[in-house]
Amino acid sequence: MHFIVSWEITSCGKRREEIDNAMLAGIHGYSWIRLLSAFYVLDIEYADEWTIIHEKLLSIAGIFSGDVNFLMSPIYDLDSDFFIYKMPQEGYYKEI
Repeated sequence: MHFIVSWEITSCGKRREEIDNAMLAGIHGYSWIRLLSAFYVLDIEYADEWTIIHEKLLSIAGIFSGDVNFLMSPIYDLDSDFFIYKMPQEGYYKEI
């Protein structure tokens, strides 16, 4: 099963890096593919993992209220054929 999570950070500099690292910690432990700078397709085994990640990211967003917004797609079971204009050269994939 897969779903998309993406976030937008309005802060700059060290604050932006701190928030991005916190959001990455919220998806730690899951395999993912990063298709854009903050656009991830996560691989989950159980449907309730979506809720767990949702709660983690809500908590993180609450800490950085006003500085970060995120979205999560519904879970989908099928492979998707994403059109990607230009794949990143490195760092776009993490398998757990």
